[in-house]
Amino acid sequence: MKPNFKRKPAKRAGTAAGILVLLILMLCMVTGCARKEQKEITSLEQLSEPGIRIGVPGNMIEYDMLRRDYPEAEVVPYQDNPLGYLDVASGRLDVYIYERREMTLAIEHGTERVRLLDGTYHVNDVAVGISPMAGIPNLQEKLNAFIAEMRADGILDDMYDRWVIRGEYEMPVIPKAENPAYHLRVATAGTAMPFTYYVGTQLNGYDIELAYRFAFWLGADVEFKVIDFGGIVAAAATGNVDCIMSDLFKTEENSKTIPFSDTLFTLEITGMVRDNSSPAAGKSFWESITDSFEKTFIREDRWQLFLGGIGTTLLITVLSILFGTMLGFGVFLLCRKGNAVANGLTHILVRLVTGLPTVVLLMMLYYIIFGDVSISGTIVSVICFALVFGSAVYAMVNAGVSTVDKGQMEAACSLGFTDRKAFFDVVLPQAMPHIMPVYREQIAALIKATSVVGYVTVQDLTKMGDIVRSRTFEAFFPLLVVAAVYFILAEILTRLARRLEIHIDPKRRTKEKIMKGVKAGD
Repeated sequence: MKPNFKRKPAKRAGTAAGILVLLILMLCMVTGCARKEQKEITSLEQLSEPGIRIGVPGNMIEYDMLRRDYPEAEVVPYQDNPLGYLDVASGRLDVYIYERREMTLAIEHGTERVRLLDGTYHVNDVAVGISPMAGIPNLQEKLNAFIAEMRADGILDDMYDRWVIRGEYEMPVIPKAENPAYHLRVATAGTAMPFTYYVGTQLNGYDIELAYRFAFWLGADVEFKVIDFGGIVAAAATGNVDCIMSDLFKTEENSKTIPFSDTLFTLEITGMVRDNSSPAAGKSFWESITDSFEKTFIREDRWQLFLGGIGTTLLITVLSILFGTMLGFGVFLLCRKGNAVANGLTHILVRLVTGLPTVVLLMMLYYIIFGDVSISGTIVSVICFALVFGSAVYAMVNAGVSTVDKGQMEAACSLGFTDRKAFFDVVLPQAMPHIMPVYREQIAALIKATSVVGYVTVQDLTKMGDIVRSRTFEAFFPLLVVAAVYFILAEILTRLARRLEIHIDPKRRTKEKIMKGVKAGD
């Protein structure tokens, strides 16, 4: 009897039903359809109730304060304020704790279905963070003298009134030092309107004006280093910058790491909650998409920010692949003969590089190992990712070569091949089919891993997306374009690697090419 290999319809239907149920459950988890109706928050006192979800920037002192003051609430740390606002509007958060002025600007610039609570949770002093290893002598004393003079002249109050109260965002013309005696390196985040943010490709805001005024007062030229908030204090602590002008809070915790200037002003911390009585603006879907596209790309020529970020990401990725490949393969050749010292040292370094989170390795290189060296964040990023990629190349070549029978090497040598030629013409080509698929995967992983370079003053694609999102207070197009570009770049580079794999396929080599240069015996 002829066997019947056709699947039974009932089994197929059961499998499809199971998949459908699984998809429905996943959809419920994603959309939160099983979540109970959100209770309306009308005051800060309600945060003490059980089950409240509170969002707050993870680098603010309020994160620890909220966990202490409201132990029954779930305090969720955020790295991106606009995403916190969107979670409040969608109901995923009950309240978001942040600066009243910046959240007011978010509402004025189009963040819908949210409102601010009355009352104040906390008040923070804002000051200039100072590096204990600043290149300018007595920088703290100079800053305090400058601040006292600015306050006495009324300029400091005027700056606060223009930028923070009245919302006048035009940078005044500030003269520059003709013969600068110092070089002032200022760290700033570039994502906190109205204090430090981008207009087009230029930095703007209260802190930027303050830096220009201080540089002129000091007789210095100024260099801005745009650093993610998560690494900005570390940059000053290690001497990578002279000071921080970036809406920085003068907290007890920060003061243990770096000294501060006298207080510039105070900021009120309050809560943003969902406004159920305020419907979304009456725009059609396409009108909303068009408006979002215009704000993200057209307004202030913000497309140039994305273009610059793509170039930086591509540069770091390509150089890391090239240097990492040479490094990993070169180290393998040194260890191929079984040298005990080389193998032991390589094993330790590979374990160290692969065992550390990439962002930690990157920050260690930038702020500690190269902390006293005048070197750009881009170069340090290339060094970091070349080490990461080189470690992966070493491991994959080692594994690929081990799949080739040792008799292949012996047979090649008996035919008159030198050791070097036997390895490159016989062993390595047979190992390449095992190496290249992993190599392509590592390329794709590398380009995604470069998204952390914003921690070391590099303005890559991800950092540019953060900058644009901080100006538009929208996530759709900035996140969409960042995701799409990473996907496209990964596809391009992996396809190039696939073409290389086809080109070096040992099955495509001719006998003459293999035997070239070999002196076979009679």
